[in-house]
Amino acid sequence: MTHPENENTTQKNTNNSEDFETMLDESMKNLNTNLKKGDVVTGTISSINESQIIISIGVKQDAYAEIGDYLEDGKLQYKIGDEIKGFIVKMNDHQIVISKSLNRSHGNKILVKEAFAKKIPVKGKVTEAVKGGYSVDVFSIRAFCPVSHIDLNINEKPETFVGNTYDFEIIEYERNNIIVSRKNLLIQEINEKKEKFFSNTNVGDILTGTVSRLTNFGAFIDLGGVEGLLHISEFSWAHVAKADEFLNVGDEIEVKVIALEGDRISLSIKALQENPMKAAFEKYHEGDMVTCKVLRHENFGSFVELEEGVEGLIPISLMSNKRIQRPSEVLDLDQDVEARIIKLDPKNFKISLSLKEPVVDVWDTQADTLKQGQEVKGTIENVSEHGIFVKIDNGITGLIPSSKVKRAKLNYTSQNQNEEIDVRISSIDTKAKRLSLEPLDMPAFEPRKKDEKRDNRRQSKDYTQDSDWQKYATGYQSVPEDNPFKDL
Repeated sequence: MTHPENENTTQKNTNNSEDFETMLDESMKNLNTNLKKGDVVTGTISSINESQIIISIGVKQDAYAEIGDYLEDGKLQYKIGDEIKGFIVKMNDHQIVISKSLNRSHGNKILVKEAFAKKIPVKGKVTEAVKGGYSVDVFSIRAFCPVSHIDLNINEKPETFVGNTYDFEIIEYERNNIIVSRKNLLIQEINEKKEKFFSNTNVGDILTGTVSRLTNFGAFIDLGGVEGLLHISEFSWAHVAKADEFLNVGDEIEVKVIALEGDRISLSIKALQENPMKAAFEKYHEGDMVTCKVLRHENFGSFVELEEGVEGLIPISLMSNKRIQRPSEVLDLDQDVEARIIKLDPKNFKISLSLKEPVVDVWDTQADTLKQGQEVKGTIENVSEHGIFVKIDNGITGLIPSSKVKRAKLNYTSQNQNEEIDVRISSIDTKAKRLSLEPLDMPAFEPRKKDEKRDNRRQSKDYTQDSDWQKYATGYQSVPEDNPFKDL
């Protein structure tokens, strides 16, 4: 037996449910009356079957779209839950059909006119390449697509597009004169994808993309209709010389977004990897000798690889004890060399190395072995106006002064360079690092007599006793009458 109160409650709930359904139906009807053929609608994909996409567009009945209308390169890029946009091409009490563009099944010339007025894309087949563009079949009506409007970039092979069916926008319509553009739709599609990408993507996000093209400075990665640049310096911590040595077109890779600037998307692979330089600063120490490989030359030095991903620089000034103009004078690319680590800079991730050994000053090590009067053997290094420079056996270079060369009557020239010679140490100045030498058979010094000096000086002067100016300059105390300068 049912209690009367329960009957009243059940009846009340039923009435509420019916009222809600009635209100919902009325709401949906109101929404329906606002939609008409040709409107642009955006909905959410609720399901996908073999031939159709079922879309919820906010009205009572779902909308339908043919899968073929939304294929890109033969693939459906949408999934359940994605938003999708289209034009209402058919609408009645039982169904709403939307399409990315109009095609033959949707109407005739009237729809072409409507598509032009409402800027609804239409399906068109490129039938042939003609002067200045392409002939396009739109609803069995001939349309013309200028060559600049068939694609985003000019294609050097016009036949590439012939026989293919694309979406076009009617940009001019006058009787049977129809001009269409595919480029406008491509730009619109790219802009929509960019807007969606930038609104949903942040710096630091990790994405999966496909290598679309390679250049000498990196690779462009397709991130679902939007391209980002993977610069060659962001391929790896190890040095990469050419993009095609690391990637191939079509490769699917994981990248990290490192910058979003305007429409530019900068990507990186190495940002996903641990920097090997961090471990290198724990492994290597200043003064260590390492084997490294020469990677590339610059005007200021050569970059070398200590291990994969760990690079250092050998400055040109530290390549040789001799002055060189270019690193290639000392090092070859891909050459393995022994170098010493002279500086580690963990803050800036820099390693500096040196090829040349420190120059040892022989005066610091050999000066104590020399004594004044000691006879030594040496080699003539140079002959100049200052004398003869001789490098003795312990490596120190001394000088036979020109005065001693003359006294000893030595006739050495530059042709005697590298000849051996026996010399004697005449003086040592360790503070100034000077070594004075003399031949073993050096004659003793003989000073000149005073009379001889005076005679020599007189002989060196050109006295002309009978010259007029001489007698006036030296012999007279007063000015005589015959002096030609008396009136001055």
